[in-house]
Amino acid sequence: MHDEAAEKAETARAAAPRRRLTPAERLPQILEAALEEFSESGYGGASMAGAAARAGVAKGLIYHYFPGKAELFTAVVRSCIQPVFTEAEKLVAAHAGSNADLLRQLIGLAYRRVGEDLRDGVLFKLLLAEADRFPELADFYQREVLSRGLALVAGVVRAGIAAGEFRPDAADQPGLAAVLMAPVAMSSVWRGMLGPDRAPSPEAMCEAQVALVLNGLARPAPG
Repeated sequence: MHDEAAEKAETARAAAPRRRLTPAERLPQILEAALEEFSESGYGGASMAGAAARAGVAKGLIYHYFPGKAELFTAVVRSCIQPVFTEAEKLVAAHAGSNADLLRQLIGLAYRRVGEDLRDGVLFKLLLAEADRFPELADFYQREVLSRGLALVAGVVRAGIAAGEFRPDAADQPGLAAVLMAPVAMSSVWRGMLGPDRAPSPEAMCEAQVALVLNGLARPAPG
């Protein structure tokens, strides 16, 4: 009797109409499916129809959100990158300690992101493979990812110089912010290329980079 009742309950649940997802719930599902489509097919080979099929939605629904493939791709990148920028900007705004400590926290945040989310590595691989054929991808990355990151890091370095924490001649190194960002980007590329088990440890890279950077930026002792 119990088994029969349980079976009827299960049948009723299966027959019940599924709740329609709201647009806010549907969009992340579409973006995750689009990332799979881009990573497996490449930017050139990816299609709106392919992303729709992976998401289990009609192709017309994707066009409701995005006019075309370029807009879909930029939305995928933003969905991956925006959370780390939001967290970094909040960290900078709320920080009340030294700029050296803030720089340490920002570098650590970037490496934690690399270690916890393989999507960034997938995107870097895709950009490296496709940017020469599709310059709009490189333009988007330069404008919305690289420039934003460089400005954030350069602002902390300038504040450290002004506060007397960092050596004054650091202001004469226009490539400094890029040098600070590059190892994190390379760590993401390696993890995307080799997988987390074979790529160099982000934690070890973070520790080494923080030591090198802060020792190099430290203001020399008087005399």
